[in-house]
Amino acid sequence: VNLPDITVPFTEVPTRFRSFPIVAGGGVTFGDLTLTFIIDEELKNYYSIHEWIRLNGASEEHFNAANIDYTNGQLHILTSNYNNQFIIDFQNLFPVSLSEISFDAGVSDIDYFTAQVVFKFTGYTFKDKDFVDL
Repeated sequence: VNLPDITVPFTEVPTRFRSFPIVAGGGVTFGDLTLTFIIDEELKNYYSIHEWIRLNGASEEHFNAANIDYTNGQLHILTSNYNNQFIIDFQNLFPVSLSEISFDAGVSDIDYFTAQVVFKFTGYTFKDKDFVDL
């Protein structure tokens, strides 16, 4: 998993000596939340994301923005003892991309199937290990 980037739009104001960057306004922009996961034997986790994307995409019916299925999610950053250190709380997550599954009969070692899912979201906040906003 990655912690997405955050950017703010800016403009450069030219002066006689050099240009100065200033915040142009308009809010911030977040990058994508990309998650790589191991696919279980019954494909349940892969299939559930697959269906979530199909339902949000309204591929079998006319698009209705009110039907988009958002959720909130958390990324727990752990210590070396597997205890919570920080929590990243994502608001209004929804998947936009799910990678392929490559079946390869030529692999000799045990190799777990993995897939990648990309989420869009409206924002995220940091919390401490006791779920208090930082």
